Amino acid sequence: MNIRFLTGRFAVAYGAPDAARIADFKAQGFNAVVSLRMAGERGQVMTPESEGAAVEGAGMAWLHFPLAPPQVGNVETTDDLSRRMQELPAPILIHCASGARAAAMALAVCTIGERWEPDEAARKADEAGLAIPPELAPKVVAYVQAKRA
Repeated sequence: MNIRFLTGRFAVAYGAPDAARIADFKAQGFNAVVSLRMAGERGQVMTPESEGAAVEGAGMAWLHFPLAPPQVGNVETTDDLSRRMQELPAPILIHCASGARAAAMALAVCTIGERWEPDEAARKADEAGLAIPPELAPKVVAYVQAKRA
């Protein structure tokens, strides 16, 4: 599983973890895991309930925030995720199935939360090795523009 830190507080995992990998997250220093996967999503490794039990059993906080790709960048949804993530102990690992939604949402949350300018956000995403898919990048930009309007 490929993990990329966007900030010292937020990291993105590319791929969905299994139970063995979740146990490794605590050893890597993570204090919380956020899953954007929906129940029954294609390629499901663990149900949200079993993932949550494994995360909490490993001594980390757990947030299941099911998010369909069309919801990426939605102002109310992204604000809600941001608020809920701020309540979690850092560092926080966020994931989905492929990492695309997780990377896009982490970048949106950090851009506003850290008050990054768009060029700074793009540079930080690039430095972290975050790949924001072309179909999701405009949604991140639209969210940032809406929040700054």
